[in-house]
Amino acid sequence: MSLSTSMDARSKTVYLAQVIGITSPIIYSSLTFAYSWLVVPPIVDHAPPKLLAKQWLQAYQAATGFVVPFVLSGTLANAALGYLSKSRNTKILYGVAAVLTWSIMPVTILYFEPNINGSAKWKVQKLLEDEGYTMKENERLLPYVDRQTGKPEARRWAATVDLKEIVTTWARYNAWRGIAPAAAALLSIGATSGLLDFI
Repeated sequence: MSLSTSMDARSKTVYLAQVIGITSPIIYSSLTFAYSWLVVPPIVDHAPPKLLAKQWLQAYQAATGFVVPFVLSGTLANAALGYLSKSRNTKILYGVAAVLTWSIMPVTILYFEPNINGSAKWKVQKLLEDEGYTMKENERLLPYVDRQTGKPEARRWAATVDLKEIVTTWARYNAWRGIAPAAAALLSIGATSGLLDFI
């Protein structure tokens, strides 16, 4: 293998990492905002409680198909670009982009699942019990979308409000999760383009 072939392969790898490091957080952020502002309002406004329960649960459970791949690919791409960068400033920008993208996971696992997600899943089960719907308690280390994850306080709150309020609250909190990856994408764009080299 010649030196030029080796450099060409490295350039292609870096280019691919740049594309992934920018697009994964942007797509995740866009989908998060879309769920909160385009999917939830019509179902909250028009669906009766049992239909709302089924629609929210399906949308919530379907999201796992894109959250983990976009978060992991965006995090790994930006971390690799930071590692490979020669400029200290570019390393920092890519590094912060990686951390911001990754931050979705602990926020989801440690805050969303035991609180708002857990409240909604508990309320869904209560609304659909007469149809035979049940959800096992989560006994695993990590939360699963098909298991109950709500803390006792979250379940008590869910018992005092209707599902529309829970889902509206979920949408409002969920929209905030789109900010960190949007910022990560901007930092990755800045590092890739050199626009932020003055930092």
